[in-house]
Amino acid sequence: MKKDGGLPEDLLITILMALPAKCLVRFRSVSKYWNSLITSAEFISIHLAQAKPLLLFHHHNQSYSLRLDNESLDMWSNSEFELPSKREDDDFQIIGSCNGVICLLNSPQDHGHSIILWNPSIGKSLNLVLPRLSDPFHGIFGFGFNRQSNDYKFVRVATPHYPVRCQVYSVKERSWKAIDVSPALGYINPIPSVLWGRSSSYNYAFLDGVLHWLVDREEFGSRFVLSFDLRNDSFGKMTLSPYLASKLDEWMAILVYDNSVSLFLNDLDTKYIEIWALKKYDAMKLWARKLRIKAVGIGLAMVCRKNGEILMTRYPCDEVVSCDPQRNEIHDLKNLGLSDYADSYVESLALLDELKEETEKENGEITHSATFAISSFKCIH
Repeated sequence: MKKDGGLPEDLLITILMALPAKCLVRFRSVSKYWNSLITSAEFISIHLAQAKPLLLFHHHNQSYSLRLDNESLDMWSNSEFELPSKREDDDFQIIGSCNGVICLLNSPQDHGHSIILWNPSIGKSLNLVLPRLSDPFHGIFGFGFNRQSNDYKFVRVATPHYPVRCQVYSVKERSWKAIDVSPALGYINPIPSVLWGRSSSYNYAFLDGVLHWLVDREEFGSRFVLSFDLRNDSFGKMTLSPYLASKLDEWMAILVYDNSVSLFLNDLDTKYIEIWALKKYDAMKLWARKLRIKAVGIGLAMVCRKNGEILMTRYPCDEVVSCDPQRNEIHDLKNLGLSDYADSYVESLALLDELKEETEKENGEITHSATFAISSFKCIH
């Protein structure tokens, strides 16, 4: 069937799905039909599913770069990022990224803290003013996507407070919501990470709709994994193994490794680094060691690549190295320069449908979405 007097719909969708996000943003102006198609939730979701895996780096000169997640980590051609604000006093720090949306904390000298959800691929961003909970500002943060409700959420847990206070921002609802937290959590803080240039407040693991942080419970001197499920806005706790719980004086971080919530342990006494993954065995969840390798001067595990290797930094220079768990080897990556942050990334149309709705509301427009035959669409490679 043809729409807009042009190509058959299935052929048009096949062609558009193969185009990069930046081109699709421009093509919305071709017609109202094209605009409705490209900004539909179904199109955005399928376009995201076939996106090329990339790696996002933040460098010491405050620049960003994108590289292909291939053997040689080649520079991606569309890697010039223009920050969403150009104020001289802006101070951006990356909290994390999800589906091509980068979550930034902006702490300008003469203004309050704000969160910016920024999609460089479409050149759009949302600015969220953080409600004041404490002064000075403390807390742990997380950003992720609830697939069930097609909603991006930013989570802020204010610490130290008793009881713990939590706020969640829903992009879909355009509002903040206070979340009740069980008093049983007590006084919690993120695990200090003085080896790194990056604040421990931003160290979290996001997997299957759930955020995870490694936190300290002050009154008992114990560590545990605090989780927050974006699907039902609920907290959970996971205890550490006796071995991991005994490592109170070592530097630890949380990350996703081997499709599991995992802990990175840097034992400064033995000069070994270890990765422990939370695995399910029957009805139990147990911590299993996946990696132990002699590594002097490693400061941070940043991101796991699709080939199973882990990008890390050397301390204190932040040179990027790659750890191969299969061979128990660490390789220098001189071509990457100095980086204090890396994460998986894809170029996407994420937030385009939300920003479209916001623009229509501001202009007083009412748009009736067309029905598209893309629910059973399969990508052609």
